[in-house]
Amino acid sequence: MRDLVGTIAGSAASPFFSLTGPTHRLYWLYLLSAAAMAVVLYLCRHGGRRAFRACIAFLLPKAVYAHRSSFLDYRFFYVNTAAFSMILGPVVAASTIAGAIARACGADTTRPAGPLATAALTVSVLLAMDLALYLGHWLQHRIPVLWEFHKVHHSAEVLTPVTAFRAHPVDDLLNLTLTATSTGIVQGLFEAMYGTQIVDMRILGVNALLFAWYVSGFNLRHSHIWLSYPRWLSHLVISPAQHQIHHSKAPRHFDKNMGFIFACWDAVFGTLYVPAGKEELSYGLCGDEHLRFASVPTLYLRPFASVWRKYGRRLRPSLLQ
Repeated sequence: MRDLVGTIAGSAASPFFSLTGPTHRLYWLYLLSAAAMAVVLYLCRHGGRRAFRACIAFLLPKAVYAHRSSFLDYRFFYVNTAAFSMILGPVVAASTIAGAIARACGADTTRPAGPLATAALTVSVLLAMDLALYLGHWLQHRIPVLWEFHKVHHSAEVLTPVTAFRAHPVDDLLNLTLTATSTGIVQGLFEAMYGTQIVDMRILGVNALLFAWYVSGFNLRHSHIWLSYPRWLSHLVISPAQHQIHHSKAPRHFDKNMGFIFACWDAVFGTLYVPAGKEELSYGLCGDEHLRFASVPTLYLRPFASVWRKYGRRLRPSLLQ
């Protein structure tokens, strides 16, 4: 009984530990770096020193952070993290795939890897993860059944860093499985070539390049703060403004900027959109469909109901056989 109480208490407290874990996107340092960048933007745009209260209002506008959509994000984030974190792991663990490849190739278990191999692994793992996330995102937008579940994320009417976690468990399972598979294959191939001692460069337990991405304003992607990169850089990496455009419900923005870090995947598959200047954006789903996602239960259950309503007839004959 004591163990059960401890498990429940630990799960209930787990959402708050997100601020203390470098592997979590809401780690305090990532949030702080995004806030620092936002302050710099504010000072640059308003010329010199401004009142402290005005700066805080710019960073944390009540219209955004007290919006009904934001409060739904907060509740959904808590429930998802507390109740489902243990069952949302990838179907196949990356370490399992890497180990299987290394054993099949008879990898050396004692030879240390050199710095060039380590650097190559660090870059390759990041590219593999990013390509997998792009592929998962592309599938969620292009396959109708998956889109019904991805609508949960796009039903947000305003964007805050917590909106990143408004994702249906079906979305999470797809993305985690694809990233675990891709990074596991890369890790396994490097272990086969350079020995099982090789690991990527890490900062606080996070891939060094991914850590750099997180501290370079990552949390501005889901925010009200427009930060657009120079056009040449926007063809290399996805800016916060480009991801905000991805959330826009304007037809010209549909299915654009689906990349997580690199813009090359969008460029190759024709989904890249680079804004010429600041654009006024409205978020949510077309036809005010986002209003149907008004509670935590509907975020979980409506996609299943929609899939059954739209595609259930095709399944019924086979189920009756």
